[in-house]
Amino acid sequence: MKRIVFAGVIILAAGGCASNGGRDSTASQLAPPVLVEAPVGIPAASAKHLVLNMTGASIVTSAKDWPKFQKEWRDNFAEYAKADGVTFDVQDGEGHATGQPGTLLKVYVNDYRFVGIGSRVMFGVMTGNAYVDAKATFCDLNDGKEIGERVYNTSSTAWAGIFAKMTPGQIDAIGHQVFAELESAK
Repeated sequence: MKRIVFAGVIILAAGGCASNGGRDSTASQLAPPVLVEAPVGIPAASAKHLVLNMTGASIVTSAKDWPKFQKEWRDNFAEYAKADGVTFDVQDGEGHATGQPGTLLKVYVNDYRFVGIGSRVMFGVMTGNAYVDAKATFCDLNDGKEIGERVYNTSSTAWAGIFAKMTPGQIDAIGHQVFAELESAK
């Protein structure tokens, strides 16, 4: 009897694949992400080139894992760009227009908690929840004019067990939504 109860607890702890991405304005769940609002309205000429600029609150940008968090965004967006035939660059410092056709994505990170997939699998729910609280402003790369914005608030939950979407999965979902905006402009 004890084995059955123990096995049931293990199954409940490990089961599921949910995360709470429903608080943002663009999707009700992180997987699969779907635009539920009208597209931002990126001009077709701007949809073929994306420049990512990431900033945030000083407490966020001074965190020891901020470079790792940025790298996760950059790597993820580079993969989407390659798959979608979009040229991709990263802009450091304050986001600014370059006089070229394209979209400047200014991401301001209010807060985040980086939890890798390996940590979650190895240590389970004791690693805590991952979350991203960010605002993305889509601008015309040519002149810097704002096109529109989206708020991305994602979080995992301990109830989803070790298979909850951790930071890489959440960033992947955000990347999917950003590139869906570009795709809708083509």
